[in-house]
Amino acid sequence: MAPGEAFTPEQADRLERARQAAQKQTGIRFAVRVGGLDGDPRLAAERLLGGLADPRQDEAVLIAVSPGQRFVRVVTTPAAKKRVSDAAAGLATLAMTSSFAHGDLVGGVITGLRQLADAAGAPAATAGARR
Repeated sequence: MAPGEAFTPEQADRLERARQAAQKQTGIRFAVRVGGLDGDPRLAAERLLGGLADPRQDEAVLIAVSPGQRFVRVVTTPAAKKRVSDAAAGLATLAMTSSFAHGDLVGGVITGLRQLADAAGAPAATAGARR
């Protein structure tokens, strides 16, 4: 796929299924943004997350990937940060960039979603019910 080209329907479906699976597993709202970010990419990613969720209450995670800017960032709301640590986000980012380096953008994002979901675990109510 050439830079700037949209995902194929199959790729978009794979990404959406992985995103939904992460949400179902964790109860955390996951979002993925692939494309250029205006201005400072870090601030832009945080603004995007703020537009998706109430940062004070909602558990939400955004994976922002800007291939043209060579930028990947995992941004969490404070509520989600209790379950997705900076270390877990860093490891997921490392796994994604490794896949990106091999030309696998979709596979990298899917790997990142899976790692973040595994780090977060099940929602507290579900985790307590399983004990």
